[in-house]
Amino acid sequence: MKGRVKSRRDAVSPFRNKLWDLFQEKAAGMDGADVVSALKQAGEEIWAVGIDDTYSSMKHQDDEALGNAFDITWLTIVCIKLNED
Repeated sequence: MKGRVKSRRDAVSPFRNKLWDLFQEKAAGMDGADVVSALKQAGEEIWAVGIDDTYSSMKHQDDEALGNAFDITWLTIVCIKLNED
């Protein structure tokens, strides 16, 4: 993101990037429809257990740390769903 200052001790971004790499690895060779299905299932499961409501109820949704936590949760669930297929 343009203009964004990276914090000195950003331990989250490298981990999130590794999850994106895992996502790519799990999706490699899959049909696009299978990847979409995994994304849809992850979204439905996040909604079903209330993770989205928990995030929405937080006072500081614009905080980078909270956004990172949600991203990591979502990416983890998507990787699990891709692994199940």
